[in-house]
Amino acid sequence: MITAIVEFELPAGIDREGAFAIFDRIAPLYREMDGLIHKYFCYSDEGRGAGIYLWKSREAAETVYAGVWRERIKDLYGSVPEIRYYEPLVVVDNAAGEIRTAA
Repeated sequence: MITAIVEFELPAGIDREGAFAIFDRIAPLYREMDGLIHKYFCYSDEGRGAGIYLWKSREAAETVYAGVWRERIKDLYGSVPEIRYYEPLVVVDNAAGEIRTAA
């Protein structure tokens, strides 16, 4: 698995409610995305947005990010996203009541 953190500037004047409306509208596009396990849409008071993704593999993530996705983000928010990859080594899952470690 791989975690990707994608950060981008939101357009001027987009507050929490505006960001929520955009995120809520586009969330269904991620429902059947090949290789995607989880996605969090995030907002900061500093006018930035972020997506935190958990992918089955880095290859699955890079396939999506290399396609029309990057241009769609640029068109939607007016900024180029920054993408960082992290390998999850230990996961605390309180909902499942477990701690998982990487093999």
